[in-house]
Amino acid sequence: MPIFAPLFAAQLAAAIPVEPETEAIIADTLPDEFINPSSEKIAIAQDALARMTVAVNIQDGGPYEFIIDTASQRTILSKEIAGSLALELEDEVNIVALAGSTVVQTVYVPSITVGQRSYDGLVSPTFRSSNIGADGVLGLDSLQGQRILFDFIGRNIAVEDTQEKLKSRSRREIVVTARRRSGQLIFTNATIAGIKTNVIIDTGGELSIGNKALQRRLRLRSSAMTQIDLVDVTGRSVPADYGIAKELLIGRARFGVIPIAFADIAPFKALGLDKKPALFLGMDALRKFDRVAIDFANRKIYFLLPKGA
Repeated sequence: MPIFAPLFAAQLAAAIPVEPETEAIIADTLPDEFINPSSEKIAIAQDALARMTVAVNIQDGGPYEFIIDTASQRTILSKEIAGSLALELEDEVNIVALAGSTVVQTVYVPSITVGQRSYDGLVSPTFRSSNIGADGVLGLDSLQGQRILFDFIGRNIAVEDTQEKLKSRSRREIVVTARRRSGQLIFTNATIAGIKTNVIIDTGGELSIGNKALQRRLRLRSSAMTQIDLVDVTGRSVPADYGIAKELLIGRARFGVIPIAFADIAPFKALGLDKKPALFLGMDALRKFDRVAIDFANRKIYFLLPKGA
């Protein structure tokens, strides 16, 4: 089973554009107007690797179990589901997964429905369900332009369209800045054990993955760490050193000590982050908060503190 969701490189052949800065807010309450109380609540489940999944329908078929992945540029589909629905084949595309670049088949998906929302006319790469660990992945091509609240305590998500920027009304908040590249939100002012680190939010990853540049700066020796294999959606694996790093800070938000698998996976190079410390922040760290709210259109993220924190 994969332990890290894919990053797709449709736009990565050219220079990656850096978009305006993103705000991330650590707060004990949501802004009053962040999610309309009447917004639909969609139940979320948890797969064997502690990743968030949601039930989706494709045309008249389903429900199917899809992983929600904020680090995947594209929505993907299992070969088995694509075959059973007889979806029309599209061009092959080059993608970047953990172990490197590979060419995969795509299919035309007329519509994917999540709750009452439909996303039409997607062209999705396909992989074996055993490598995905689910029926598919709901990626950034479906999530962009949305405002999403992941409620780990209530075990649901709320999704709505967003047009205007919001003003925070939380009683206590910490604002940090980030950039966005090809849809990924990249925090540039994070530190791990005092080392400046670029951090990417990855709701599709079971654990957090750091590059070797970060491992070297942290002075963590391979001989003192556990050796594991990271398996990607193509079924290929990448060896990694797994250990514990000292405190992760994003602005003044403290994540405490954090387990990290260190490997020079291909997405770091594709995003231009292979030469400096960088980290994909996975579900093991995100679940330290009761709720995580992401406003893609307005480039804001709210990490909501647990009660009493």
